[in-house]
Amino acid sequence: MIKKQRFTGLLLVAMTSGLAEGGEAYGNSSGNFLDGIGGGLFGGAEGSSSGSGGANPLAGSGWDITGAAGVSIAKGNADSLSFSVQGLATYKGPVWESLIGADYFFSENDDVTATDSLRIFGQSQRLLTERLYLGLAGSFLRDDIADLEYRVDVASVLGYHLIKTDRTTLSIEVGPGFTWEEQGGITDQYANIRFSERFEHKLSKRSKIWQSAIFTPEISDFDNYNLIVEAGLDVLLTDKWSFRTGVRYLFDNTPAAGQQSDDVTLTAGLAYSLGGFPDPAEEGRATLKPAREEPAVAALGWTTTAALGVSLAQGNAESLLSNVSYDTVYRTSTDEFFLNGTYTFGENDGERSVDSLRVGTRYNRLLSDRVYVGGGVDYLRDDIADLDFRLTGTAYAGYYVIKNDTMSLAFEGGPGYIFEESAGEQDDYFSVRFAERFSWILGPRTTFKQDAIVDLDPDDIDNAVLTATAYLDTDITDNLTWRLAGTYVFDNQPEAGIENEDFTLTSGIAVQF
Repeated sequence: MIKKQRFTGLLLVAMTSGLAEGGEAYGNSSGNFLDGIGGGLFGGAEGSSSGSGGANPLAGSGWDITGAAGVSIAKGNADSLSFSVQGLATYKGPVWESLIGADYFFSENDDVTATDSLRIFGQSQRLLTERLYLGLAGSFLRDDIADLEYRVDVASVLGYHLIKTDRTTLSIEVGPGFTWEEQGGITDQYANIRFSERFEHKLSKRSKIWQSAIFTPEISDFDNYNLIVEAGLDVLLTDKWSFRTGVRYLFDNTPAAGQQSDDVTLTAGLAYSLGGFPDPAEEGRATLKPAREEPAVAALGWTTTAALGVSLAQGNAESLLSNVSYDTVYRTSTDEFFLNGTYTFGENDGERSVDSLRVGTRYNRLLSDRVYVGGGVDYLRDDIADLDFRLTGTAYAGYYVIKNDTMSLAFEGGPGYIFEESAGEQDDYFSVRFAERFSWILGPRTTFKQDAIVDLDPDDIDNAVLTATAYLDTDITDNLTWRLAGTYVFDNQPEAGIENEDFTLTSGIAVQF
């Protein structure tokens, strides 16, 4: 059983796919079967322009290719690794439409495998009328955690578009098929019937929701069935990148012995389209492509951001990682005030893996355009590292080496005092702090920030703590942002049995107000 774990994988890029995914690009929809199949793996469109990325190499071929890969790593008091690889190719012609794709997901916590699944899928069909179509679908699934050696499904498809507009599509499918599988060491084969439903709705020029469901029972025994339900939100970020968050629910009514029937996965991440998302064909055409803008300048006055990231898996492997953060900044021509807080909690199979709270506040008084003095207070509690609390007060002087509309780099240093309780023992001592802070507005929708802080005991140089943080924000809307954040902590004198370094990587949604 996993006893300690600092981080469970969250950065899984453009997660679940399968026959419930595929899709036409954002923009005007033709209402074909690619629409609403998970809203498109990542979007994309045949013959579209990639904007600033240059001409689409797939233009005119009828094919669109999208792919994604994600990884998250944690090293320290516990080790974890999560990664995903995914690809999808779709074809759209006058009467024929096809897709083929694959995804692989793997994760482990303290060398114990939590996820190991491979899925390959495909579907091809011919339009008989504007709304009616006929085709063939197939899939292969292997899931080691569910003790599924393989499951192969092949089915004929008769489908109909109940709703088919530029903003909304809803289709249903039905058809007989056949299943070959080996689960729990037992092989089986049987005739099935496949029911599926797909829905997509464009909320705006930049976002859409999607949902799909596939129900596959054995014809001679309806108690032997599998159900896959997926839903999510897609938001275009740039010409080739989009943000996706989604939930997947799997239910096997006849699982292998000792295995649970259902699994739930909640994910968020980025997606990439090789051909790029479409340019508007004409003025007024619906599109999610962002307008060209100049980089924003850091505003005076109040700016507040709240962020939330959640990774959830329930079923044969259970894990939860949640991260909540709050940042507020107040700036005038002579003053700067910062207040921030972060709480992270995680569990693996009922055992706490992360439980930490960090709060900090700083005030800077600008003596000139580049020189400032200030003070701050920081609080940290980390149950997994056996740190009951660490309260640090500092006074410092700082200097902006770089300070312009898009970039700033500052260094600061000064004396401080630390009160802490670790493993039930209290201590307090004089300290010295050195800090580096960097901010860069990369573009109209992207900002990168990073800082590194060293607190050390001048009477015992070996008693030092380094904390480094960095995050990349990509605007989804004027007030909504996708955030990728990393934190590295090095404690040169940890408690007995505790690792001296921890690294975490998380992603989530931030709201600015």
